[in-house]
Amino acid sequence: MNNIFDFAPKELVLDAFLCWCFNFHKSENKIEKEFSHNLIQEIYNYCGGNKILNIEKVTPLTQYGKSKIDVLVEILLKNQEKLYFVFENKLETSHHSNQLNRHIEEMEQKNKDPKEEIKYIYFKIGNLYDEDRNLPEKFTLLDRKSILKIFDKIKVKSEIFDFYCNFLFKIEERNNLEKLLIEKDIQLTKKELDIIFWSSSGQYKILKKLSDKIKSIISRGTSFGRPWTNIQLLSRETNKIWYGIFWRIDWRMNKKTNTYTPYICLRYYKTSLEKTSEDDIYFDGMRKIFNELASKYSNLEFGKVHNIGNKEREIGILYFDNEKNTIPKVINEIGKFSEEFLIKVKEKELYYKDAKYYIEI
Repeated sequence: MNNIFDFAPKELVLDAFLCWCFNFHKSENKIEKEFSHNLIQEIYNYCGGNKILNIEKVTPLTQYGKSKIDVLVEILLKNQEKLYFVFENKLETSHHSNQLNRHIEEMEQKNKDPKEEIKYIYFKIGNLYDEDRNLPEKFTLLDRKSILKIFDKIKVKSEIFDFYCNFLFKIEERNNLEKLLIEKDIQLTKKELDIIFWSSSGQYKILKKLSDKIKSIISRGTSFGRPWTNIQLLSRETNKIWYGIFWRIDWRMNKKTNTYTPYICLRYYKTSLEKTSEDDIYFDGMRKIFNELASKYSNLEFGKVHNIGNKEREIGILYFDNEKNTIPKVINEIGKFSEEFLIKVKEKELYYKDAKYYIEI
């Protein structure tokens, strides 16, 4: 299928699709108009609404107000009451900069009539991350599976609608494929590694499996378009400087195999470029502990770390381009390895005493 959404997987395009659905209220075609009204009723019910909506007028708006609400749907009912849908739409990114609370504040300042009801909807069609589930109380999460269930109940005869549903199914298929490949306890092909590790959601799924052992929020980002994902073992913040020890999944050249490959690396990091003797002592001691532990984990293959920098230093690294370092094995062993590592760090006082530990030891 030659699907326009495959070429424009942007949040503004998805905003436009929502407005297109709600705007069928203006259609002279009875079936299309009913689709718009049924969609409003289904979303209202999903958000905890408990009444039948007799709709008089529907007005979808984009980038509304000072807080730039992605989609605001104004719904006038036949009894002259008003209903508002406030959508914050996300594909692969998550909410940030207090934007959800800013939407709430703006709407509640403008709409103080008790006859006006507001439903706040966090619409996420990509992978769900930790922060996507941590929403203000007034927001309801509407995810990919939930909207597909709604669309399965109410359909409209339209190629655009079919394209959008197909686009969501493709995301679901890729999500399921990532889960399947992560469970394969064999060396993966380059194509399989690309599917998992060139995806922020694939990297996240791997580190999420460590969360039973490592009680830390997983952070994500990109560098020159390349995704990376971290899970912290230790952290400290003082005088506006952040210090941390974390596992990072990323990509780079493995000089041993001369291939560009994904890896997981334990890093020593701080946001200041100032080099101190204290950092040198801690880092040297941690690298010694890491290497001693690595000799015990002969079922894994450890790689060569890069040179030492002031801001960021590598304690140890494992590449995923060999038979030993299958994803299930690395996941299973890294949890135990991390616990042993932190026990020794604490025993030998090789980090700041006020640091937070993300494994109970």
